[in-house]
Amino acid sequence: MRGDWRFRMRIRVLTLRYSDGLQGFPEDALREACAGGELLEAREHFFVHGNVPHLALVLMLSETEPGRGPRPNSGDDPGKELPEAVRPLYRQLRDWRNARARKDGIPSYVILRNTQLAEICRRLPRSKAALREIEGVGEGTCEKYGAEILALMPADSPPQPSEAPGG
Repeated sequence: MRGDWRFRMRIRVLTLRYSDGLQGFPEDALREACAGGELLEAREHFFVHGNVPHLALVLMLSETEPGRGPRPNSGDDPGKELPEAVRPLYRQLRDWRNARARKDGIPSYVILRNTQLAEICRRLPRSKAALREIEGVGEGTCEKYGAEILALMPADSPPQPSEAPGG
């Protein structure tokens, strides 16, 4: 925690039903659930019920206490803190994620958050196992998007050792 800023965390669980008309999942309930907070993490579970695809989402959001104002640096892009050499990769990953999210009809942060993209750039994973070591990147993300993410890793630079927080 920085200074006297105080945070509360909300957890929201949503189940979205696939819409044939949208050819995807409706986003209105998701936008409403995220209103007033910063998304810290999203976990997804895809399932079929009654022959209809559903997407269950567990959203972890932070929010400032009433009257405290916005969270400091809540709009900062973690890509700005990356070494200059990997910033193009960060932009490429972000562009890929945004295009893939549009194609899949889901919000981009459901695939990966910007902080996770930045960590991918720091570590340069070469396998799905290495990708799963990044906080918030689970088995589902690796199975669904891992091959596409790994294909974007530059072939000419070695993977970086992971760094402990604060070090």
